[in-house]
Amino acid sequence: MVRLGEELTPAIERYNQAVAELEQVEEEISFNQRQIAVTKGNLGVTQAELSRRLEQSYRLGSPDLLTSLLAQTSLSEAYAVSDLFARAQSQSAGLVEGLRADRATLSRRQSALEDDQARGRQLRVERAAQRQLIEQGIAQQQSLVAGLEDEIADLIAEEQARQARLRDQAIAALAAQEGARADSAGQDEVAIGGSVDGGTSDTETTSEPIVLPPTDGSLGAQAVSVAMQYLGVPYVWGGASPGGFDCSGLTQYSYGKVGVGLTHFTGSQWNEGVRVPAEQLLPGDLVFFRADLGHMGMYIGGGQYINAPQTGDVVKISSMSNRDDYQGGVRPY
Repeated sequence: MVRLGEELTPAIERYNQAVAELEQVEEEISFNQRQIAVTKGNLGVTQAELSRRLEQSYRLGSPDLLTSLLAQTSLSEAYAVSDLFARAQSQSAGLVEGLRADRATLSRRQSALEDDQARGRQLRVERAAQRQLIEQGIAQQQSLVAGLEDEIADLIAEEQARQARLRDQAIAALAAQEGARADSAGQDEVAIGGSVDGGTSDTETTSEPIVLPPTDGSLGAQAVSVAMQYLGVPYVWGGASPGGFDCSGLTQYSYGKVGVGLTHFTGSQWNEGVRVPAEQLLPGDLVFFRADLGHMGMYIGGGQYINAPQTGDVVKISSMSNRDDYQGGVRPY
């Protein structure tokens, strides 16, 4: 079960990547379609004006500058006629140049639209392929546990209850920390017992305490507070809501609640902030695992992080010390 869950992780993040990229491509398609419509409108206006001028010139004939100048009775009138001719020629030249520019713009926009539409089709194929892999993996998991549904449901319920207790402890500890901070400005952390180790399906606790983030009002601490509310929520692949989270969905949702936008994909979040050395990690920093950045969580302090591990698990607190595939940290604010 654990191995299958870990093997599904890359496919889930590739699915998330395809979804995120497809969303961006569809926005670009919509933008290009709007710009094409505007450009076509401009072309129509310009062509109509040029047609009107050509028709007028055909019906009335083109005025002769020299004849018009000789017909004037004063130097000022001659200057005015000359200026009128110059402006008329400039306007006509501007219309022609505008027509040429609009046609070039239309060609570029149509080419970009075709490229985006082709990319969109490719991403839809990729998304469907990853969905199929994920669903096959989940079906394989379910076949392995056939007949053990009641026992597994009990284990999940126990883990959810334990994580709920941790959440209640966290809330109490944060409140106590606020009181302690009022008495001693130098106190930064309050520890409570009952951590979750870095495993993905076991329910044993360790003696290592949970160290909660300082309530310093930083965006990172605020994001951790949001994430901690969802301890025990089931893992759902592609999930980014209180109904269920995957790893990048949890961090995206938590930071979104404090006004920081992140993409629902580990590879994007890796580039959506400043790299942070391991010894300088602060609560709220994003921590990444696996060489392919296939898993991530949110650091909460004390060498621990909150994360949505894998299919069949729940949002939980895990220990950094139990991972040997740590890749780095990112501060997204």
